[in-house]
Amino acid sequence: MISLDRNNPLDILLENLFDYAGMFPPAALPFEDALRESARLPAVLMRPWLLSSDIVLDVAHARKLLSLDLAEFGFSRPLSLCLLATAGADETSQLADGLVARGIRLSSIEATSSPGSCNSTASSLVPIAAKHSALLAIEPLLSQQEWRTSLGEAVSACRNSPNVALKCRCTGPTGIGAERLSSALCAAADVNIPFKVTGGFHHPIVEPGRHPYPMGFLNLTVAVMLRRALGPAAPEGALASLLANSSVATFSLERGVSALSFSLPLEGLREARSRAHFSIGSCSLSEPDADLARLFPS
Repeated sequence: MISLDRNNPLDILLENLFDYAGMFPPAALPFEDALRESARLPAVLMRPWLLSSDIVLDVAHARKLLSLDLAEFGFSRPLSLCLLATAGADETSQLADGLVARGIRLSSIEATSSPGSCNSTASSLVPIAAKHSALLAIEPLLSQQEWRTSLGEAVSACRNSPNVALKCRCTGPTGIGAERLSSALCAAADVNIPFKVTGGFHHPIVEPGRHPYPMGFLNLTVAVMLRRALGPAAPEGALASLLANSSVATFSLERGVSALSFSLPLEGLREARSRAHFSIGSCSLSEPDADLARLFPS
């Protein structure tokens, strides 16, 4: 096990970075298997502090938690849950109350939003999230032609209430690529709102011979921190290139973080990381853990 060092730039970047989404593709584990895997992660990961939230579940599967003895699945700690709001606000609210009454911590409530509905989606769910001190994450549709309008609507909705995040999806039918993700991360960073990304971020950098994914989680995390700290001096185009970076040598992590022509000292990196919530939903933590050990041997 590798101990967390909050003076290590890599550890600052990675601490509590991942929400475990083992039921979702490509892992697509059955519900019970995903629970068991989540329970064992702190004991089997070399960097157990990569984990932020224990599991991501939709309403139907989260409801099953109300009647389960989580100790039977290996949990000796309170479970933290990212709840996908796949039902109406009333049903989501009742479920949230029941889960919290069972000792489950709601890390976030997350909802997709169609064009023109970001404000109404946010207003219906903000009271539920606030009641349980949870993050609310709004995922606009950024894969369609009018994506800039949808992004603007979502950012505006996030700014109207505290602790509301912009969420982006990067795989599947509504997934976006590096250029749109770069625009989204810049929009979130520039107004200091929380940010979450999901889909295809199992690996730190792009490695075509090892995996098919066109972006990396270390690339993404560094890009977010650079934009938070440097603003437009770290422009969208350069950050889009960084998202697709395929060389670990791009990064210097000696006394802060440097990538391409940009750099942050240690204190600037700490400030950027703490400024607002940032997390990545991933169906695997074993892959990120193993890749980090290979690419950054201690």
